[in-house]
Amino acid sequence: MATIIKKIFGLFAAVLLLLTGCTNDMLDEINTDPNNPTDVSVELLLPHSTMSMVNLAVASKQAQWLSTYVEHTANVRLNIMHPADNVGTYWNDNYLNLNNLSIIIDKASAENKWFHVGIAKIIRAIVLAQLTDLYGEIPYKEALEGSNNRAPKFDTQESIYTELQNILDEAIADLSKTSISSPGKYDLLLEGNKDLWVKTAWALKARYYNRLSNIDSQSSATNTLNALSNAFESPSENLVFNGYMTGNVNINPYVAIEKREQAFAASQTIMEVLNGFNDEGYADPRAERWFRKIGDEIIGAPSGVNNPDQSHAIYSGISMENVLNEDAVLPIVTFVEMKFIEAEANLRLGKTAEAYDAYQVAVQQACLASGLKEAQVNEYTAQGTVFPGFSQLSLNDIIEQKYIYFWIFQPVEAFNDYRRTGIPELQNPYGVIKRFPYPADELERNPNSPTNIDEQTIYTIKVWWAKN
Repeated sequence: MATIIKKIFGLFAAVLLLLTGCTNDMLDEINTDPNNPTDVSVELLLPHSTMSMVNLAVASKQAQWLSTYVEHTANVRLNIMHPADNVGTYWNDNYLNLNNLSIIIDKASAENKWFHVGIAKIIRAIVLAQLTDLYGEIPYKEALEGSNNRAPKFDTQESIYTELQNILDEAIADLSKTSISSPGKYDLLLEGNKDLWVKTAWALKARYYNRLSNIDSQSSATNTLNALSNAFESPSENLVFNGYMTGNVNINPYVAIEKREQAFAASQTIMEVLNGFNDEGYADPRAERWFRKIGDEIIGAPSGVNNPDQSHAIYSGISMENVLNEDAVLPIVTFVEMKFIEAEANLRLGKTAEAYDAYQVAVQQACLASGLKEAQVNEYTAQGTVFPGFSQLSLNDIIEQKYIYFWIFQPVEAFNDYRRTGIPELQNPYGVIKRFPYPADELERNPNSPTNIDEQTIYTIKVWWAKN
């Protein structure tokens, strides 16, 4: 795996240039090198798009900065992290990947490489969902027509959520077809495990059904549970990227920004959520693992204000040994998330015993995933505030424990949960954004861009599925 990942990273830029190169006929002839291929196999295109999804969507700079907006961390670098910064790069990167994924799907379909098609459609769903979750209405149906349509219409988020389920249904069907080849080692996430890719598609369906809890609470819960019956079944079944390497090259992007900018500190909010489950005198062992101490204390920084502290002398930094190590695994969608979703869906349907069972498993596995030993997990969960009994279990318990689990590598999902439920209570005195602003160049060149979204209204206009 390490060897193929090194090769893929090395070819990343070259393939990007090939896929985005000039299309003028004369220039194409001038730039043609008869000794180099002008066509790229799906075996190479698929890992390229996989890494684009991993690094330019799930672990993008926008995602990293969201950790401060959702108050998983507080910004202690020299400059503020403004919502409008870098949105153009994020937008362009992910639309480029959607285009590349379409190339993979078309090419692999023509070659009867249905395994590749199924994976590409699942990655398409992840990228498309993140775009619409962060921006709201976005171009999709007309977005990939290139020069044939330079002003694509914006699709409603409702229609895109319908399309997400259709894409995943298609992926599941494609994965069941006879394929002439398997991606094998070129599948950088699951190494050609078809069964796990099918379960991943069902897990994503559950995630996106659950997102609609404010649209139709009962149907959302029922559809979620139906999807979960086909999703991950054990803590060993997850979609993660575990190919980052030590040595300052190809390292986890969250680690890269911290090493470069010393940007993150523990927030007061994450400390309050952690401590909210503790009995008097008890210290959550996750906090001990995650944060550096100032003297004998873990000190969280306030949110919404710029408190430069790049030496981490005032506020507790993030542990580089236990958390921000260079080859840290990046979760994308996991068994633990599914158990939290199962708990929430059952709670909405009034199935409190089933909700409590799923919640207990979720919390236990979340603690183990953080690096705690079994004895520490048992001590933590023995507190009545952690496992209050099925009759006392609340949505607040589920979402706050899920919020802790999502720290630090899944701020996008924590942000989605916050906008959907209002949990936990965030502390930014200036308010919390409800979406990202559209890139300036998109607004300038596309007359179909929404005119009511700007750097002020992103604090007031919610996305379709969010809580009022």
